Amino acid sequence: MPVVPRRLTRPRGSPRLTRFGRFVLRRLLLVPAQLLFVLLLLYLALYEPTNLQSGQNANLAGFAAGFAQMVVNDFTGNWGSSSFQQYPGVPWVQLYAYLLPNSVELGAIALSISAAIAYPVSMIVGWSRRRTVDLSARFVSLFGTFLPVMVVASLVISLLFFWFVAVFHDLPDGGVIPSLFWFITYYGSIPSWILFGSITQPTGLPLVDGVVHQAWAYEQITLLKTLLQASIIAVVYVTIFLRHARAVVVAASQEPHLVAARARGIRERTLLWKHTSRRVRPTFMLVFALTLPAYLGTQFAVEAAFLDRGIGFLVLMTLTGQGGGGLAPLQAMMFMVAILILVWLFVVDVLSHRMDPREAI
Repeated sequence: MPVVPRRLTRPRGSPRLTRFGRFVLRRLLLVPAQLLFVLLLLYLALYEPTNLQSGQNANLAGFAAGFAQMVVNDFTGNWGSSSFQQYPGVPWVQLYAYLLPNSVELGAIALSISAAIAYPVSMIVGWSRRRTVDLSARFVSLFGTFLPVMVVASLVISLLFFWFVAVFHDLPDGGVIPSLFWFITYYGSIPSWILFGSITQPTGLPLVDGVVHQAWAYEQITLLKTLLQASIIAVVYVTIFLRHARAVVVAASQEPHLVAARARGIRERTLLWKHTSRRVRPTFMLVFALTLPAYLGTQFAVEAAFLDRGIGFLVLMTLTGQGGGGLAPLQAMMFMVAILILVWLFVVDVLSHRMDPREAI
């Protein structure tokens, strides 16, 4: 009787998870624990000092009740209402829903530009064995790391201010869409599809809504402003990313199989863009995940410098106390950023684990 290989037999009972499936499940179960730990730190940083000074939550039961209430408020959107002059009385959860699409659109464009610059530059710099290239890359990354984003954005605005006004009759630092003066000059009034003077309808994505309403003059200025902000974000962030990614390529270029392939006469270009790129791509994703807080800080700072009505604008108003509502808006902002970072870390961790050639082997 022929022996059937074990790998061809049908498993008994319920199907078992693969090795990759078990990894995804373990990683997914870790996310709630990470979020709970971040919320605990957030509560200790924001609320506990005030509670201790006032004599509240002095015992463990009071501490647990206060922490539980904060968690419930976070997940139910009970964040209070804003006192902004532009958005008086608007609930914070609704205000985030209004302004989030603008930041998402800018982030998508800025990330695309950043990836188009950071990936090839990191590969070339890390692969090159010229000392001048290595020293130049280190200087640029170190200089960019310590260069204030607000200074770069303010310098760009100052250099382009008069040219922008003369050519487009609009201000470069008046948000991502044209200013109120521009709309009154060219349209006679603000179009009905723009709420509060800055929130576009129906999608909330300024560039998409301009195409939907066929407002081509609006679309031209909005696209130019978006590319201007995205380029500043990309230039500043690439220097941060380069500082970490360069070491990844340097380590990969010295692996034994690449040294052996080079000895067999395989071209350097093939080794770099075919073998090494496949090897370091998952690690690049992890590097980006770990530098995501730096990217978000860069985008928020650029939005604030350009007075762009996005999440960065809300962060600036919240940190300066101009939005009202006490600690609730700051708590909501940190809660949303924490969820974004943890979810992105999970996605990147899973994808990089799947893409790793050693895992495939």
